[in-house]
Amino acid sequence: MIKLKLQIDTTMKLGTNYGGWDLPYDARLDSQSIVYSGGVGEDISFDLLLQDKYDCHLFLIDPTKKAITHFDEIKKAYATQQFIFSGSIQPDYLPIIQPLHPNFDKFTYLPLGIWHKKDVLSFYRQDNNEYVSQSIIPGMFGKKYDTVPVLSIKEFMSKLGHSHIDLLKLDIEGAEVQSLQQMIKDQIYPTYLCIEFDLLLKNKDPLDETKQIIQKLLQIGYQIVVNNNLNITFQLIK
Repeated sequence: MIKLKLQIDTTMKLGTNYGGWDLPYDARLDSQSIVYSGGVGEDISFDLLLQDKYDCHLFLIDPTKKAITHFDEIKKAYATQQFIFSGSIQPDYLPIIQPLHPNFDKFTYLPLGIWHKKDVLSFYRQDNNEYVSQSIIPGMFGKKYDTVPVLSIKEFMSKLGHSHIDLLKLDIEGAEVQSLQQMIKDQIYPTYLCIEFDLLLKNKDPLDETKQIIQKLLQIGYQIVVNNNLNITFQLIK
């Protein structure tokens, strides 16, 4: 007799193929949890599913004009049950988000950028105007830019009156490494981190800073839950 090995998947994907993230099935999140979601774009399937599943507090952080428009359209879509959007929408977006019942009283949108300190910076657009993502890293995209205010994670917490973060998601087009470095200096340790390491993904990391910050997180006590092509979910093990 051949014995089959039973493999139990301990993680779940929340969101679209493009905008979703993996979390442990037993993620310790609830109605009191604080989630900072940096980088919203035109896909907030992860955020909507988090709120629907855990009833947590969501703080969406993104100064991109297209992202602000999309969030306004999302709220209107649920209010009217007419899911019509002006931007570039992923093919699996509507089937995932339409059945949900998010509580928008628990959403706060902040049209700001995340960085390692308070500042006002150039926010570079892509050459293709149809693309939503922008970056405060010179050379990441095109030369045209908007000017946006930015804060560190600690400064966001002070502004919002928070003493902790339960989950931090960063998809901020290259600004993740310096933002995380400062977060660690400020001794801020969210239970879960969902980080897209764009500096390395886009070959803009000549100093190997991505590897260094990942090693630092592991030394602090984070464990990698899922690494999907440098879209990494970490959990702090206490």
